[in-house]
Amino acid sequence: HEHDAAFTMEEMEKVAGGLAEYGIVVKNLFLKEHNSDRYFLIVAGGNKRVDIKSVRKYLGVKPLSFATEEQLEEKLSVTGGSVTPLAVLFDTEKAASVVIDDDLRTGEELLGVHPCDNTATVFVTYKELERFVESCGHTLINMQV
Repeated sequence: HEHDAAFTMEEMEKVAGGLAEYGIVVKNLFLKEHNSDRYFLIVAGGNKRVDIKSVRKYLGVKPLSFATEEQLEEKLSVTGGSVTPLAVLFDTEKAASVVIDDDLRTGEELLGVHPCDNTATVFVTYKELERFVESCGHTLINMQV
């Protein structure tokens, strides 16, 4: 589904609010562990508040902060607003682990993700997303975020 560029979930609602009829449009947070080269791509429902401190505690890692625009481009070959689990295809160093919220894993709805561009949304099943991430050689972590 093509739509105007959306850089936040609020903008996504304005430019493509009707997509909810197809499934859950997800939000993606690309985080970096403090003083390390470890990255985490958090995938959650668009309306869910992600508790980064709980994620950090569950993962047993140092404090997490949002990756910079340069790190996004270097690791995932995307810009802010276009972060997507599909971008792990470009993470040839396998620097990022993908963390998917349990609510998405157990649901039957399709998941709406950007195809590495924030002017479109594609819908996939959780299983398709899981197979894709794993086929790219990335660690997939399921947890309640």
